[in-house]
Amino acid sequence: MKKFKIALICFIALWVVVFAVMWGGALFKKGGIVKGFFQKSVSKEAAETKGKGKEAPKIMQGGEVKTEAVSVRCYKVVRTDFKDDLPVMGTVKGMSEIDLKFEVSGVIESINFREGDMLYKGDLIATLNKKDANLKVDYSKSKLESAKTQALAVKKKLEIQKKLYDIGGIIKAKLEEAELEAKSAELQAESLLVELKSAEAELKKTDIYAPREGVLGSRDVEPGEFVTSQNKIGTLYDTKDVFIELGIVENDIDKIALSQRVVVTVDAHSGMTFKGTVDYIFPVVEGKSRTLTLKVKIQNPDALLLPGMFARAMITVAEFKNAIVIPSLSLNKTDEGYKVFTVDEQNKAHIRPVQVAYVTTDYSVISDGLQEGELVVTETPQELKEEMPVEVVEVQENALNK
Repeated sequence: MKKFKIALICFIALWVVVFAVMWGGALFKKGGIVKGFFQKSVSKEAAETKGKGKEAPKIMQGGEVKTEAVSVRCYKVVRTDFKDDLPVMGTVKGMSEIDLKFEVSGVIESINFREGDMLYKGDLIATLNKKDANLKVDYSKSKLESAKTQALAVKKKLEIQKKLYDIGGIIKAKLEEAELEAKSAELQAESLLVELKSAEAELKKTDIYAPREGVLGSRDVEPGEFVTSQNKIGTLYDTKDVFIELGIVENDIDKIALSQRVVVTVDAHSGMTFKGTVDYIFPVVEGKSRTLTLKVKIQNPDALLLPGMFARAMITVAEFKNAIVIPSLSLNKTDEGYKVFTVDEQNKAHIRPVQVAYVTTDYSVISDGLQEGELVVTETPQELKEEMPVEVVEVQENALNK
């Protein structure tokens, strides 16, 4: 009986041990399942976060989460000279354009220059047939000589009448009559002298002389044609100084001001540049083209620029010396103003407010907020935040001068 009790107790103890072992194994497996579930949940959250363009958490050993570094491209801030040029096109025109016309009517006898020829002040440009003008001059001279002879005869007669009056041979009325006759003859001679001068002036008007140095434009008439004072013979362009007439589109009008520097090139003189300044801005925008016309004055002592030439011009609308210049792509405009992202030595991003002095499509001039040598973010695959870790994959340096 005693042996039976001992065997029963041993049997029960064995089952307790077996049960304890099985229970411990079950608890161990349950803990692994929880851990695996936690890891799967974190991985799923990381994938969803990355898909939304947010920070991508990185799963470390033991379930720890760490933010991955964002790849960025940067620009190294340097000081440099910056100039913004506005390209425009236009036409060369003479500083003054003089229409050449005869002051009298007649038939053109000769034109002494061809289109495009250089003329100097006093050069004879064209001549009318002088036959009628010479006849008028000769006739006026003849009449004047006759009047002078008549006046001389009347003067002699007056001298005789004075002597007769002195000795009492004639009455005073006869002397006064002789004096009036002499005065009339003198006035007649003076009138005919004026008529002669008028005829000589008309003779001079049958010639056209260059009033100043310039280039002859298009010829509107040919020898043998009858012209009046209303007919234009041609145009004389002053080429000592010329101006370039340029058209500025409406969107660029606010960039233009007087005295801005302009560099001009023309196809006729490849490789040469001509420098001038904005001299005049028309106050009206043309309706159809929506352009503003301005004139650029250029000195042209060698007459290389001729009226009618097609011109390309670069207008310097802004210029900065030793300025902080960054790519405009780096700027982020907010309600508070412009901001950029910089990268520090620990490869972390920082938001930096900046003051912008001038903005173009490609580059912007920063007046305050950045220092030389700093790295400014230009491109990033996702939105950055303050102190977000980054990985700089490329640094661009002084691209403006390359």
